[in-house]
Amino acid sequence: MPLPIVGAFLAIATNAIRKGITKVLEKTAGQWFRTLVKQKIVKQVVKRYRSPGQIVAQGDKTTFWQFGGMYFFAYDPKHKKTLPYYDMFPLVIPIERYSDGFLGINFHYLYPKQRAILLDQLMAFANNKEMDETTKLMVNYGKLGSFTKYKRARPCIHRYLDEHIRSQLVQVNANDWGTALFLPVERFRGMNKTQVWKESSSAMRAIHG
Repeated sequence: MPLPIVGAFLAIATNAIRKGITKVLEKTAGQWFRTLVKQKIVKQVVKRYRSPGQIVAQGDKTTFWQFGGMYFFAYDPKHKKTLPYYDMFPLVIPIERYSDGFLGINFHYLYPKQRAILLDQLMAFANNKEMDETTKLMVNYGKLGSFTKYKRARPCIHRYLDEHIRSQLVQVNANDWGTALFLPVERFRGMNKTQVWKESSSAMRAIHG
């Protein structure tokens, strides 16, 4: 059964914080995550990302995606040597297309609770209330304005180049968005995830309005 839109993701976050992420994942991720990892590309990516210093390059490159959908994929940044940190397995909603890739919102740059709040806010841009494969978030960079309302989105916006996507894009249907937020598959290089989340929180506090 699809989750109610308003407050659904924040409710999952609150539950996760109260009971512990692992226990909640066992209950909410359960069958969907088991189905996801059965896909050869994702299974290999998740397994290999457990080894520090390795960059996964599995599967055929694809640029198939839709605005406002949610996707997992393996990524190897072009300028990784100069980046202070980056996520090798993003969870992204694409919001703008470029000739060589796209701009997207990667939820992994936020603490789990902040991911939930941001997704709740972005649901204002949903094209319908079905919460199924037809549901998309019709948001772009311009609609985010000066980020005073959507300050959590600011540290999450990153550009992704088609040539540096190293796996198939795995689509997450809208009824599984809430679950996907809490899957512990972010793989940061250059900085551990807690430090990244603190950096993002600082960036959010710097936004006035």
